[in-house]
Formats: sequence, C-alpha cells, structure tokens
Amino acid sequence: MRKRRQSIRRMGFIKDQEGIMNRYIRESSHWKAHLESTRNFISASFRQTEVESVAVLGSGWLLDVPLEHLLSRFKHIYLVDIHHPVQIRKRTASLSRVELIEEDLSGGAIEQVWGFLKKPASEQEVLLPGHLALSPPLSHIRPDAMISVNLLNQLDIMLCDHILKRKHFQQGELTPLRTAIQAFHLDWISRKPGCLITDTLEEVVDKNGVKKSNALLYTKLPEGIRHDSWWWDFDTQGTYHPGSRTRMEVQAIEWG
Repeated sequence: MRKRRQSIRRMGFIKDQEGIMNRYIRESSHWKAHLESTRNFISASFRQTEVESVAVLGSGWLLDVPLEHLLSRFKHIYLVDIHHPVQIRKRTASLSRVELIEEDLSGGAIEQVWGFLKKPASEQEVLLPGHLALSPPLSHIRPDAMISVNLLNQLDIMLCDHILKRKHFQQGELTPLRTAIQAFHLDWISRKPGCLITDTLEEVVDKNGVKKSNALLYTKLPEGIRHDSWWWDFDTQGTYHPGSRTRMEVQAIEWG
C-alpha cells in the first residue's frame, strides 16, 4: 500500500486531483452546464433494468455525481477513485450505504508503468507498447451497474504525460498504450449495465483565433440505448494551454 501511494503521488495523480478543484473554483460558472448535464444523464440511467447497487468510477470531488439522487434510488453506492480527498471522506462518513474504495481503475497500468520507468532504456522500448497485463479492478465487490464519470480519457493521459516527461518517447509511440488502456476499461465496464460520460475531443483556440483539435478517444465506445453530447468550456483563462481557451466535446452513453 505504501509503495502504491508513493507511485500515484510521484506520478502526479494527487496533484492532478487537487488541480481539478482549483480549476473548478476558477471556472465554476463555465463548468456549470457540463456538470449539470453529467448529473442529469446519470440520474436518468438504469430506468429499464433492476439495479440495487452501483459503482461510481472516477468519483473524485463528486462535482459531477448526483449522490443524493443515487441514494434515493439504490441500496448501496460504491465511490471508486485512485484517491479520495479528505473533504469527501468527511462528507460521506455518516452515509452507511456509501462505501469509498481506492483503486487503480486502469487495471494495473499505473504500477506496471511505474516499474517500467525504472528499467534500463534498452528494455523500455521493448516493454512499453504491448506488454501490459491488465486485470479487472474491484474483484472483491459485485455492483449491479457501473458508472464511469469523466474518467475514460483520464486513464491514459496521466500515465502518458508522465512517460513523456521522463523519457524520450514521441506522442505517436504511445498510441498503442492509450488504446489498450481505454479498450480494457470499456470492455470491463460494459459487461454489466452501465453509463459513461467522457471527453472525446479537445479544441484549443489561441489568442489569434487559430483553432486546433485533438482526439482524446483511442477506441470505439460501446453500443448504447441512450446517448447525449455537449461541449464543456474547460479552461477560459488560458492556464491549461497557456494563452489559449480550451473546451471539450463530451459524449454520454448508457447501455443495458
């Protein structure tokens, strides 16, 4: 456990989680529509199937999670993330039907990449792209449904950003890794009724009005019974991409 905490802290997961709250404070008025759309899509899910327990993957600060609504509908809610802020622990401490679980939702990619980066450079080129042994998380619980909340593209971004900072890889060389992690997540959660909200496209507009788009999805989303999409004004102050405004295209999907 201590080794795991060390790796997620050194790879920036805790700092990134803190950064989300700091950005929300700066951008709350611009995030409002996105957060409401996410909560509304989740709230309208699982109307056509019997569900008593749900696992909320990527619960984070609960900004986009309609916790009160979930409590009114389901007997047990698992809130799952790589780390739970102390504020969330305090908020949920008295809720007997809410269980907090800290888990690597990448299927073990974090520890494997952490170990990989400690190997000699001659071995890294061989091991990185296709030798991840991913395994389903949360094997100790059996929720009736899965909710993946603004998580899918985050699973690979943090890992790949860390690799790019530490080693000599180019962006394109990491595409197989991104695909493997995203495809694994979708295969795992789609085995049960579920819903997913994820960023799929990043649009960056610089101070001269020049627009650039970056795909964030490296695999196909599952077939669904319900869909929605919207734009998220992620950064209007030019702090994410310095001097540029950034917004995300968001896709939401429910399957039975």
